[in-house]
Amino acid sequence: MSKISDLAKTFEQTSRTEAASIEQQTKADLETLRKNINEALKQSEQKITADINARQLRMSKAVFKPYLWSLLGISAAGLIVIAGLFIAIWSVKNELDDLKQQRAEAERTLDLLETKTKG
Repeated sequence: MSKISDLAKTFEQTSRTEAASIEQQTKADLETLRKNINEALKQSEQKITADINARQLRMSKAVFKPYLWSLLGISAAGLIVIAGLFIAIWSVKNELDDLKQQRAEAERTLDLLETKTKG
């Protein structure tokens, strides 16, 4: 019976050793799998983020493009209005200078007439 007992103890010890070895190998395999999954998820996240950013950039350009032409049109209209105002101010200033000259001539003529009528 002692041989059976020794055989049972040896079997039990071998089973425990194999179980521990299998457990260690399983833990190592699970850790490797976890790392691989995390790396794959990280790469997937980076790709999705890059795709989202590229899509947002395309959408922003698509939305902004019509407004760009409107902005350029409004700017051009503003410049035309400003140029028109400068021309109008310059024209009014020239007219004012002409009127001042005419007034000065009229006052000289009036003074000359007054002097002739008094004298």
